[in-house]
Amino acid sequence: MRVPMFLFTTPQTRETQPANPVVSAIREGAEKTGAGFDYLLKTAQRESALEPDAKAKTSSATGLFQFIEQTWFSMVKQEGPKQGLSSYSNAISEGNDGRLTVADPAAREKILQLRNDPQVAALMAGALTQKNRDQLASTLGRQPHAGELYMAHVLGARGASDLIRTASSDPTRVAAKDFPDAAAANRGIFFDKTGKARSAQEVYGVLSASHANTQLAATTAQAAATAQATGATGQGADQPAEIAAALAPGRARGLIGLFSTGGSREPVSKAVANLWTTPRTDGTRLASLDPADRYFPRQTQNDASPAAPARASEAAVATPAAKLTSAPLPPSRPVELTQPASAPARPAVKARRTPLDLSAFMTQRSGT
Repeated sequence: MRVPMFLFTTPQTRETQPANPVVSAIREGAEKTGAGFDYLLKTAQRESALEPDAKAKTSSATGLFQFIEQTWFSMVKQEGPKQGLSSYSNAISEGNDGRLTVADPAAREKILQLRNDPQVAALMAGALTQKNRDQLASTLGRQPHAGELYMAHVLGARGASDLIRTASSDPTRVAAKDFPDAAAANRGIFFDKTGKARSAQEVYGVLSASHANTQLAATTAQAAATAQATGATGQGADQPAEIAAALAPGRARGLIGLFSTGGSREPVSKAVANLWTTPRTDGTRLASLDPADRYFPRQTQNDASPAAPARASEAAVATPAAKLTSAPLPPSRPVELTQPASAPARPAVKARRTPLDLSAFMTQRSGT
């Protein structure tokens, strides 16, 4: 008898799969800048599908986070010295028109190529996230949630503030009118599949939904002060704005009870309520009867309890203006449930069947 050797030996340790270098770069960028790793990862997934050399067809956006040229120059100019990129930062200058330029074409190309470096791109994306969060918090008077930070990544902090305000004050306004350049570069956001322009509220909803339930790291002093003032727990939690709860007012009014504990507790329809209401002695029903009297199977006039007429009369006095309806009744209560049987019913005895006569199915043949 041969005994399997693995019963007495320790199996070799399986080699672990190497970590994704792009994800590792994003995690490192989040740690160095204080931005949320979940937010940066989701942003990179949406912008480039984690492809470091991704290139947009409709704009100059390039890299993991699809930085356009001017935004990239701005981030390298501001954050470069902190990340050991002082030489590149010093090569960028601002013109009289406010645009950032690089005089040396070779240096300009090298600076733009840094967008394809996952480590540098993640660092700049994390720094941009923190910068946008501070600007939005100052403008809105509250901490933005992840979806609004992503709006700032797409539209800039000022554009995101304008979109948020428009979605609240003038929700039906066509968003492409206020952001023509962004709409031309991001048609999937500003237009639906049929080519119809989306409203400011709809664009807000599209961008906000892309980062729903994404955790943010609260590392800025302003975020910590806000959390302490409001008694918030769990730094970095995504706190949706009030408008996010009403992206499409009136569209899902009938389903609001599935997602909210507030609101009306009245029946959806009086006709439906009547179907579950005990009938009166005169055969009529009112939808405003005490909910305790609504049940199924309902009582009929013959087996109704003596207290039922009293309750019904009290309800009639309490609600004299209730409207009578003629909704159809469900099936009446079975007799065996309302009247006790005099004697237990005996099970019916099935008649014994005789064997099947096969002669009727047989053909008699005469000999030939």
